[in-house]
Amino acid sequence: MTEFVVETDKGTYANHEITLALFHDLVGRLSRNDVDFMVLQPDEPIRGSAYLQVLGAFMVETRLLVEGGGFMQYSYETDDADEVLSMFLGYWQRGELPAVDQWEDITRSLQKPSSKGLFERMRRIFHKDDRPAQVPIDDAMRP
Repeated sequence: MTEFVVETDKGTYANHEITLALFHDLVGRLSRNDVDFMVLQPDEPIRGSAYLQVLGAFMVETRLLVEGGGFMQYSYETDDADEVLSMFLGYWQRGELPAVDQWEDITRSLQKPSSKGLFERMRRIFHKDDRPAQVPIDDAMRP
């Protein structure tokens, strides 16, 4: 049987502490901004999903693990506390992943760009494609 951990900015709940009442309470606290986030994490991925989380009131996200150590992350925004509660209960009680095919794919915004690509973009911004003069590091460090 899958075991879970629930984490919020106010505390962490072990599997034996997780109840229907806890989810009702936490979703209510999220809607009142008494809690900033809630993450429900299984000990083993559910249909490839490493976790289901909700931020604020209510940005729901899940991360799907893919071969090679990568991931896809999906996000869904709603103002319906009952919908959020239903998603979390389905994930926790029945191992059901929300239908992410209608969710926004935010994977690209979370992946780290390569350092080379980042420096190249910065060089273009600051030097407008003119290569700066190469200066030895000792000279660059002098006041």
